[in-house]
Amino acid sequence: MAQAAPAAPANAFDAGNPPIQVEHDKKRRQFVIRFNGSHDRAVLLYEYVGKKTVDLQHTEVPDAYRGRGIAKHLAKHPQGFAAAVVSRNHGCISNMASLGRRRGVPVSRERGAMSATDCYIVHEIYNGENSQDQFEYELEQALEAQYKYIVIEPTRIGDETARWITVGNCLHKTAVLSGAACLLTPLSLPPEYSRYVALPAGALSVACAALYGISWQFDPCCKYQVEYDSQKLSRLPLHTLTSSTPVVLVRRDDVHRKRLHNTIALAALAYCAKKIYELYAV
Repeated sequence: MAQAAPAAPANAFDAGNPPIQVEHDKKRRQFVIRFNGSHDRAVLLYEYVGKKTVDLQHTEVPDAYRGRGIAKHLAKHPQGFAAAVVSRNHGCISNMASLGRRRGVPVSRERGAMSATDCYIVHEIYNGENSQDQFEYELEQALEAQYKYIVIEPTRIGDETARWITVGNCLHKTAVLSGAACLLTPLSLPPEYSRYVALPAGALSVACAALYGISWQFDPCCKYQVEYDSQKLSRLPLHTLTSSTPVVLVRRDDVHRKRLHNTIALAALAYCAKKIYELYAV
């Protein structure tokens, strides 16, 4: 349950304004400063390292309140209940890991900061009406930076991404299965009947493979799959999240599956072209 910490001096915010109240949410392991009631807030997340040592994870302050000593004030509060305070890199960074980072930072700088780790967390922390746009921006940067794991805490974006990956998987599987049906049907059905199954199946395989090649293979999501393996998920710092159902993406090379469905689709195309030629050449 959140507890109100002692108030900060007035000069930590603006002279003449009420003192800052820092709430310590022990369940979520975070310190929170709320502005304008409860709409805007500054957040400091932490984790325990041992029984009396606290590891500061990341800090985020809304743009409108930066440069006023709020982040510095937040960072002082763990010292009141921990014997030691450290800040380490766990091999997994969050979308707010750089203190004072603003939206619109050049992609090259973002990429340089993110490339040193294997995991990226998009936290569900709302700071104004543009939070969803910020989540999408963070996810795009993480995909382009080619992280091994990407943890998406915001429910809406996580579900949309998972569905989009499912579309790509459906194109791949449909191209393979329908192409296989096209090539195997002549072996199991009489020639006069097989073309009624083989030709539509072949056309479907070619269409799915072409659609995958034209659009899906250029999407950064094509390199990722949703991770469901509980053993692998247990190695990730999911305990730091406030959501119990995050979407976890794992990067996987799609070269082999592209070769598979392209090979089958080309074989199906060749068979269909041959059968059509035979039908109309007679």
